[in-house]
Amino acid sequence: MKVKFCGMTNAEDVSAAVDLGVDFIGFVFYEKSKRFVTYEEVRKITDGINGDVKKVGVFVQQTDKEIKKAVEFCNLDYAQVYKPVEEVNTIRVYRIKDELPKGISNGLILFDSFTKSIGGSGVSFDLNLLKKFEYRSRLFVAGGVNIDNVVSIARLHVFGVDLVSSIEAYPGKKDIKKMEDFMKIVRGL
Repeated sequence: MKVKFCGMTNAEDVSAAVDLGVDFIGFVFYEKSKRFVTYEEVRKITDGINGDVKKVGVFVQQTDKEIKKAVEFCNLDYAQVYKPVEEVNTIRVYRIKDELPKGISNGLILFDSFTKSIGGSGVSFDLNLLKKFEYRSRLFVAGGVNIDNVVSIARLHVFGVDLVSSIEAYPGKKDIKKMEDFMKIVRGL
């Protein structure tokens, strides 16, 4: 199972995540987020990354043209988007209330819980919905993923998990010990 640490805001946290063997790191380009970073900040961070980690930009309101330009400028591997986007590798986000969406897009997908804010809420959706979901092999589960429920999520045979708040000291700053503890459990599965 792949692991994505999202809401990264600084080189120190990214370096620690890479050293721990995380598979994906995410940067939030949504100005209303407590974890917002600029394209320039992310480019400085991605230029300094040593290691085999996929870099993801989280885009909420940008146009297709803006997303493509940012992906190239920031040296990103994927754009995490809330709408269909052309010309870039995407992780398509669906916000889940009490049922799964219809008409799932191609490529990687991410299910997050539906809350007032977008991302990083620490609130989970009903994971039982996934038991009969046919596209789990390309699905990231987000929303309330933590050290206590990751084993049960892994049993669903999903592509990966996406964490933000459960590995933070406070919004925008990761807690290295929490990241270490989480990776020990996941890599031990």
